[in-house]
Amino acid sequence: MKNVQISLDEDLIGIVDELAASANLSRSAVVRDALRKWVREREVKKFEDEWIAKLREEPQDLSDAPAWAEAESWSDE
Repeated sequence: MKNVQISLDEDLIGIVDELAASANLSRSAVVRDALRKWVREREVKKFEDEWIAKLREEPQDLSDAPAWAEAESWSDE
């Protein structure tokens, strides 16, 4: 593992320290976990954006798909 220096505002440090203490983790462990989740969210978002773009380029024929696959939104309308 490599040590890095980052700057955080006092309020954020306080929140991180409280959460770390309540979870019996170090500050570094909390920050590592948060960064991993942030990176994963970016990866998922990139995949979804690429997938949606591909579907727009080449729409799939959903005529034989189940009804849920044809739904365009989750609204109650």
